[in-house]
Amino acid sequence: MSIATAAFLHCGPTGAAQDVADGKRIWKDKAGCPQCHGWAGDGLPSGFHSEGNAPSLRATQLISDQIREVIQCGRPGTPMPHFDRFAYTDKRCYDMTTEDLGNLEAIRAPTTLQPYEIDAVADYVAIKIKGAGPVTRAQCVEFFGETGGYCEKYPEQPAAEKK
Repeated sequence: MSIATAAFLHCGPTGAAQDVADGKRIWKDKAGCPQCHGWAGDGLPSGFHSEGNAPSLRATQLISDQIREVIQCGRPGTPMPHFDRFAYTDKRCYDMTTEDLGNLEAIRAPTTLQPYEIDAVADYVAIKIKGAGPVTRAQCVEFFGETGGYCEKYPEQPAAEKK
């Protein structure tokens, strides 16, 4: 048995799949992302958002590192909060401190995340949401873990793939 196989058997599944699963859990239960971005990341809020819809992460052109940076640092001057409790206390975010921001408000999320949690949410967005196209019933069922009536409003497959 190889060292890699032994490590896998000893520790169980790790890496990207576990990171994405953790990211989904954090997105859903800890960070509250669906309140603004919607459960599917389509910008249709699943909670409250007084400023209108958040950007659709399904259509984002950001690369993984940029997604991570936005989660960590937010978008000063917009409703997007930062999830790094130390953002803008030093130059870790956009090479700026609170003083450098001037009149731009950097909103701190009610719940902050550890760096590994920020990584996991960024992986979840980059792998499961970005470029996912129109929401399907299967994606809804995968997210909510059930086939209840809520998911019935979504098509079985995207319109372009229907025959």
